[in-house]
Amino acid sequence: MAFEYKSENLRFEIDKDAPIGRLFINRPGKLNAITMRMRAEIVRFFDMIEEDDRVRVVIIRGVSEGKGFSAGGDIPQFVDVPPRQLANLAYSMSAPERLSKPTIAVIDGHCYGGGLEFACSCDFRIATPAARFAFPEITLGALPGSGGTQRAVRLMGVGRARAMVQTGRPITAERAEMWGLVTWLYPADQVEKEVNDLALHLSKLSPLASSFAKQVVSHAPDTSLAGGFQMEGKAMTVLCQMEDFREGVNAWKEKRPANFKGR
Repeated sequence: MAFEYKSENLRFEIDKDAPIGRLFINRPGKLNAITMRMRAEIVRFFDMIEEDDRVRVVIIRGVSEGKGFSAGGDIPQFVDVPPRQLANLAYSMSAPERLSKPTIAVIDGHCYGGGLEFACSCDFRIATPAARFAFPEITLGALPGSGGTQRAVRLMGVGRARAMVQTGRPITAERAEMWGLVTWLYPADQVEKEVNDLALHLSKLSPLASSFAKQVVSHAPDTSLAGGFQMEGKAMTVLCQMEDFREGVNAWKEKRPANFKGR
């Protein structure tokens, strides 16, 4: 891998042989708890990733494998955060969702609070059996304030979101997969291969189609069925006029892999 961007607690690398970027939450001494400064850095990193044509897919993980993706926000800091900032915490943790490129969260160990909110903003969540998930904010007299209440409902439904948000109790990786919080669950010795296979597969798809598909699916819960059909139809109309679609059709006819250019 080639090092690209780095801050005190975040590191972003790009594979040398594939358009895959890897973002590491690098604060192992605090179980990768996310500070307010890290939130600003996350926004900046994702702005750079959006403009970096070398990257088609982003994998996100904590550096302390087996111990945690992230234990959440740096709780003591919230006492001194100005109200205006507290009201907009979801913006930074929504950076993966705003990105036009696919994002994969790899979860091995604790994924709590703000860390879970960050993971929920990703397109795919891949976990090992050692993963544990919780929104413990209610036990501190607060609630998940970085998008967690809303994404939990959209991913799992109201009943299961209540079970996590209103009790603060953790759930296992197996239950998280059953409830729809985790996309795929793999044994620890298989997860790396599965993550890399998925990232490589996604990197070979049309960047245009991938971006449109992500937007249409992401916005579906916020629109009516009729409005969703219109949104989907307009996306399809645009994509079918693009060079990538013609390449995809020709590759299918010729029984060869497509070479998408993002045009």
